[in-house]
Amino acid sequence: MPDLTANRPTDVPTRETLEFLVSRIPIGAKVLEVGCGEGQIACELLQRGYRVTGLDSDSEAITRAQARGVRAVVASWPKFDRGVSFDAIAFTRSLHHINPLRESIVRARELLNPNGFLLIEDFALDDVNEATVAWFAKVLRSTQGKALINPVTDQLVTQLLSATDIMQTWRDNRAHDLHPFRAINEAIAAQFVVLETQSAPYFYRYLIPVLPETSAAASFVDEVLQQEAILGNRGEIVFLGRRIVASP
Repeated sequence: MPDLTANRPTDVPTRETLEFLVSRIPIGAKVLEVGCGEGQIACELLQRGYRVTGLDSDSEAITRAQARGVRAVVASWPKFDRGVSFDAIAFTRSLHHINPLRESIVRARELLNPNGFLLIEDFALDDVNEATVAWFAKVLRSTQGKALINPVTDQLVTQLLSATDIMQTWRDNRAHDLHPFRAINEAIAAQFVVLETQSAPYFYRYLIPVLPETSAAASFVDEVLQQEAILGNRGEIVFLGRRIVASP
């Protein structure tokens, strides 16, 4: 696992994504991160010896990524056209809202070197069941959760905290204009050889926007992640996160 101490809640998901990426991409590889946001992942990859380009359509986020030392550009995928190829292209929780889907995958194949890797980190909203949402609501309403969570308007955590029908609240708060994971998987399989598909914890990520930037909050996120992993592996809850590794 990458050596990233979880002093802040945001460090936990960054660490988990880094572990996924660096375990599959050789150091020194030329990497494009699509949907890099403010560059947390790209910065960590850069520090580990990767040659990284970050891409995002949010100009303010790109400015912050550049301030971290990341080579980051404002662009909309799949319109990105720099005449360069990459050893790896990573969509870090971004592909679900990029349109058109098929062209996005085709463009990734065009920009990947023959021995390169496509890495997807996303989620499967349609697979979540009531037991999983009930578990998460219980976590939020725990003594530790109530002590740390700062309710933020329009966040899923805030809605679940006060919900009487948690499953309906989950359905109501889902964005319905996102690509389902099944469609993402099929689009990738049509253009790439899928080497690996795995499920992973994801609910812990919903905590990040509603927690203070403290070590106590980071520990709470880590504890929820570990509990989610244990229960998911036992089959008591459903993993929301999905990851794909593919090659041209």
